[in-house]
Amino acid sequence: MPATSQESYYSGQRTPLSSNLAIILLPAHSLVLLFSMNKLFPNQHESTSVPDVVWILGAGQCGHRAAELLRKVSPQTLIYVVEKRRTLDFPDDIETMHADGIEWLAEHFTPGSVVTMIIPALPVHLAAAWLKIKLSEQQSEARSVEIPQSLVDQLPNPIRLSDSTVTTSKADFLCPPHCSEPDEYCSYTGKRRSLPLHDFLESMECGIFEQLIVRSRQFAPGVGGFFPDDLWNLLEKARLKAEIPLLVGTACKCHGIIDGIIHRTL
Repeated sequence: MPATSQESYYSGQRTPLSSNLAIILLPAHSLVLLFSMNKLFPNQHESTSVPDVVWILGAGQCGHRAAELLRKVSPQTLIYVVEKRRTLDFPDDIETMHADGIEWLAEHFTPGSVVTMIIPALPVHLAAAWLKIKLSEQQSEARSVEIPQSLVDQLPNPIRLSDSTVTTSKADFLCPPHCSEPDEYCSYTGKRRSLPLHDFLESMECGIFEQLIVRSRQFAPGVGGFFPDDLWNLLEKARLKAEIPLLVGTACKCHGIIDGIIHRTL
């Protein structure tokens, strides 16, 4: 990245949300949906000339699609893509960095970072992986912990990826990529929606586990991410729960992923 870009990229205060779009992505094996932000976040920053800054972690199919759509809907947005592969095919107006996405985020994402949206486009649960690194940096020992089958059995359409990671979905079909995630009805079946998955996960009876669920907010078809405060709030809540097994999840209304994590203060 040029020196001038790096200065504006890492210094100063957090960029306000100047556009009426924001981006959220579930992990690569989950589907994401389209949703308009102007009802939730009125565009109170229309007069600012400061562009939004987007970090895309991963340059596979999801990463490329995220960059392409963001460039179309918001040409003034500053887009940065992090990918450990050396061969990347992006337009000249999109900055690329060669690094591991998780490690790069853990190093460069600070409370003063100038970034509006963080888009995980990696085949991992970014929030959980980042959280474990940040807890370890705060004199804690963080490790994965098995999610009991009794909890997995409560989830809709669960798929166990490992002892400590489970995906879940309210859909037993392949969702259309251009779903707008309407509030009342499923855009595919036309049926009335039940309790959103993120609310369901937060209300589960989890025994000795405590759940920390980050809501996934959808804004463009096939694209998504986190607001910076979503991750900082997750870290702050987890930091106060040493020695307690946690279910760390990311979920929208229909799809989610959960990791079992526990940490102890050294």
